[in-house]
Order: sequence, then C-alpha cells, then structure tokens
Amino acid sequence: MMYPLACAALVLVLAYVYVLFRWPFIGLVSLLAGEFIDFAFGLNNRLIGGIHLDPLDAISICLLFAGLFRSFQHIRRINVMTLLCLGYLLLFAMSFGRGIAANGFFAAANESRGFIGPLTAMLYFVTVPADPRALRKYTLAYLYFGAALCIAAGLAAAGLPIGLNAMEQSDVLGLDGRYLAAGAAAAIAVCGFLSLAVFRHKSTGLVRPIIPIAFLCVAVYLRHRTVWMMLLVGALAFLPLDKKLFLRLLPAAALAALMVIGLATYGKSVNGLVSEEQFSTSATNFDTLSWRLNGWKDLLFDSEQTPLTVAVGKSMGGGYWRVDPVSYEITSVAPHSEYVQEYLRVGLVGTLLIFCFLLRPLLRLWKLGRHFPFAAYPTTSAWTVITLITLLYGVTYGIQPHSYALIAIANAFLSSLSAQRVDAYQLAESQWQVTSIAGSAA
Repeated sequence: MMYPLACAALVLVLAYVYVLFRWPFIGLVSLLAGEFIDFAFGLNNRLIGGIHLDPLDAISICLLFAGLFRSFQHIRRINVMTLLCLGYLLLFAMSFGRGIAANGFFAAANESRGFIGPLTAMLYFVTVPADPRALRKYTLAYLYFGAALCIAAGLAAAGLPIGLNAMEQSDVLGLDGRYLAAGAAAAIAVCGFLSLAVFRHKSTGLVRPIIPIAFLCVAVYLRHRTVWMMLLVGALAFLPLDKKLFLRLLPAAALAALMVIGLATYGKSVNGLVSEEQFSTSATNFDTLSWRLNGWKDLLFDSEQTPLTVAVGKSMGGGYWRVDPVSYEITSVAPHSEYVQEYLRVGLVGTLLIFCFLLRPLLRLWKLGRHFPFAAYPTTSAWTVITLITLLYGVTYGIQPHSYALIAIANAFLSSLSAQRVDAYQLAESQWQVTSIAGSAA
C-alpha cells in the first residue's frame, strides 16, 4: 500500500517541478503562497525523518530542483551574474558538505533552511523572463500577496488565531502584541511603494488612490522599527529618483499617518488594538537592538574563528551559540541579520557575493532611471527603492525568500537588457559586414 502511494507522490512532485520549470509565474505565486501560510498561521513545521518541514520548505525544495534545470538551460551564456551565482552556490555547497561531516545531515539540513532565499533566487528567479508583460504579472501577484497579509493583520487585530497570535509563548518571544512578523510588515511596505507606482497614471475612481494609503498605514501600524526606517528611507529615495512620484507619495503618507494616529487613539478603549503607549514603547525601547549588537559581537569575534572560517565560513549546522545578555543562558538563536548569518556560514567571500547580488540592481537601476524612468514596469524608480529598502532590512533581519525573489527578478531584467544590447550590436555588426561585402563586390 505504501509503495503505490510513494510512487504517486513522486509523480505529483515531478509534475509540479516540471510546471515550475515551464511557467515561472506559477513559481512566484507558489513561493508567495508558502510565505503567506507561514506568516498567517505560524511556523507549523513537522518533523519528517529528522528534518523540520513546513509548506514553504516543500515549495522551496521544488523550486530548487526546477531552478537547477533552468540554470542548466541558461548556462550557455556566461556573464558576471552567472559567475557570481556559481561562486555563492559553491561556497554554500562547501559549508553544507562540511556541516554534514561535522554535525550530521539533519543538523546541516535544518540550518540550511535559513539560506532558502538566496538559493532559490540564484537558481530559479534570476533566470525568469523579465519583459514588461512578465514584470506586470509579478508586480500584481506581489500586490495581492500584500493585500492578503493586510487581511491577516486585520483578523489578528480582531483576536483570531492568525499571524503571531498563532504562535505559542508570544510574550516570551518579545513580540509585544504585534500581529504579523517583521517580514510580513516589510512586504506590505514594499507593496505600498509598488502600488503607488502602479496607480501613477490610473488614479481615477475612489478605490485605487486608497490602496497605497492602506498599505502604508498597515506597515506602520504593525510597529516594527526596521520597517519604519524602510518607509522613511524609501520615501526620501524617491526625491532624487522620481520627483513626481515623490509628490504623489507625500499626501498618501500624510493620510496614512492620520489613519495610524486615529487607530492608536481609538485603540485605548478597544481590547486587542494597538494603543499610543504601545507605539511609544516600540519607538523608545532599544532592548532588541542591544540584544542584537551583543549577539553579533559574540558570534563574529568568538575564539573559534580562523583565517579559513573568516574567508569561507563555518560548517553548516553548528548552531549560533552565544550567551544571552539578559538571562545569561547559552542560546542558539539565529543572529537576526542577513549579513552576519551569511558571514558565519559562507564567510567574507560569500557575503561579498551576496552584496554584489543585492547592490547590482540598486546601482544600475538608479543610473537607468535617470534616462528611462519607465524601462521596468511599473517604474524604474520603484524597483530601485525596493532593492534599497531590502538592503536596509537585511541589517537587522534575515531577508525573506519573497524579497530575494524580487531582487533576482530585478537582476534578470538587467541581464535581459544587457542581452538585448549584445544582440543589437551583433545585428548592427552583421549588417555592416553585409554592406561592406556588397560595396566591395560593386
């Protein structure tokens, strides 16, 4: 009985991998659906053969296999992005292999879940189509993802077991009555900027102008200071990038701020809503920052560091052991910084490769947007701001797979532009050669 079921499950998985291989849009929708399940219903992983798996993990594994096939299909064109991705993947494979040898397969596999974002980005999403029609589909899918997260936040505020309410011992985790995790709030903030650009020329009616305001309001109301900084930096970045969009952002931000103030004032008398005191605490409590700084210091400068670990990182699965500065107990919590985590497992070399992967779209799109503001849908400036605030988010949190997917799509768009320039040059050269031969014959 088990054998036929296993065969049927394998056939379904292979069929799903084939679908992901052929239709990248389904891959993005699948990833966003998996992330939404995690954000809305908590970390409902299950122990399967010693490995903790949740729906997002299952989707990510399928994306990785589909990404391998897509990468082989595109490997014939070697460029800087290809070498960057291959270098990072090699360093990760070395860390994972050393982790299996030193800590066992299950320990290495469980810890490698934190690296799903860059792996799926470099293997799968960096190879997806990035023409204007595809970018429009990706953008709309992300906006629906953000809208679903806003609904989840509303249900959590109503007291339903949604979001962080679904997690046990939330007070112990220091969540302070927040409704959704920081990654969800960051996604909603990104949707605020994206929707503002999408409706730049379609602001007629009553609903469309409200959508960016709603996204910005919810992103602020979720009370994550890193997300507040993302919103501030992203808004200021629009000033040199796209003054018209910046001027449209100002009234939307003002109305969103008024809505937050009204909700906070109203929250005093309603159980479950955020009050002014909680906003004040979120703005002035720097205990979490101190916890991060102490943890980073212990992890970066421990006695086990050697020139080899500095260059290529420690083995996967070794844990992130240090002394908690409050309880003085030994803990193994992830470092809450994308760059510290990358440094610990793929070393300085791998971290530099990640920076290049993140910085490439920021620098090139910033330059491109000055001359071609609508080269990328909805606007080049919107994609530039997305990459900028994603870099900022990675300082104090691990960058989520959905954010890495957007960065990879931006890189895919830039690669397609480079390929178009090469093809145009080759076409012009061939036409010149034909003209020269015809002239010589004459």
